[in-house]
Amino acid sequence: MTSSDKVRGLIRLARLRHQRPETFAGALAASHEALGPALRTVREAEQAADRRSGVVVGLLTSIEEFLALSLSTPAEMAAADEGAMIRHEARLVDCAARMTEQMLRWAVTPSAPAYDPNVVARRLATLDDLMILISSAARTATAK
Repeated sequence: MTSSDKVRGLIRLARLRHQRPETFAGALAASHEALGPALRTVREAEQAADRRSGVVVGLLTSIEEFLALSLSTPAEMAAADEGAMIRHEARLVDCAARMTEQMLRWAVTPSAPAYDPNVVARRLATLDDLMILISSAARTATAK
């Protein structure tokens, strides 16, 4: 990356900070522009090393969507319309839940599609107690 590329990137980021996306599509374009270089670099490194990580690419893609939803928050909340607020909240929760579900799926496979096949399982093992408590609370609530 040349100095000119870096300067152009900084100008783009400064412009994005001052321009608030009015739509999800605009926010998605902004988040894609912000995270595109990271994803491109990962894919280039993977190609050069002949290694792939569905975990890295999957998480960056999820983060891109979550960032887009976050960037669209001012436009969504501007009118303080209760229906819009409920829809926006549901979209954020849905995005977070899909990312969590994917992490859990990777954790229960024999080896996650990652550079280190055990990276997800090791991290989620520390959350095992919390998952047991959640399951127990759900069973208790259902029994009532």
